Amino acid sequence: MVLSSEFSSHEQKAEANGDEENDVRLIPIPRLEWSLATEPVPSADEATSPASVRCGWVHTAPEGHVLELFRRLDGSAGRLPVPWWLRALERGEIATRAEGFEFEDAVHSLLSKRRGWIFVPWSTAGEIGYWEYTPSDRPPMTVPTTVTLTDQHPGWLNILPAQVDSGRTIPVPEPGLDGLSELLPRIESW
Repeated sequence: MVLSSEFSSHEQKAEANGDEENDVRLIPIPRLEWSLATEPVPSADEATSPASVRCGWVHTAPEGHVLELFRRLDGSAGRLPVPWWLRALERGEIATRAEGFEFEDAVHSLLSKRRGWIFVPWSTAGEIGYWEYTPSDRPPMTVPTTVTLTDQHPGWLNILPAQVDSGRTIPVPEPGLDGLSELLPRIESW
């Protein structure tokens, strides 16, 4: 909520006379409220893993409060930028936020042990980041091979092959982590 201190002359007179009229108007601004809830603190620029980005209110507040605010501001309509796990949690596809964190950490563990993969902490608003395969970042490619988290399917991962211009996203088959592990030799050859 953002406070507005716009007073009419009537309200100012009422306040001066000690009247208890509304002298402050609360104006809900859902996108601002959500932006503050999902903002990482400290800066995501310093992050080296998904765990190091999980310091915003959406990651640390009681899970019930996070779900309540999300439902109040957005529901499942998809208007606000949110972490992938929050939509999955809201739909009942994962049991807890911690389950989503465990999946992020497992993907990071798998990819960070392989040569050439780096975690990129800046991403779309609300998300924790993504992983790039740096050997694929070479001319004429303008976008390296990328692994991102998603709530669009129960594999929870999308793979974007290295490309010159916008290409297609290839969903990793279920279960996400095992499917990614099996596909990595192929993915790294693109």
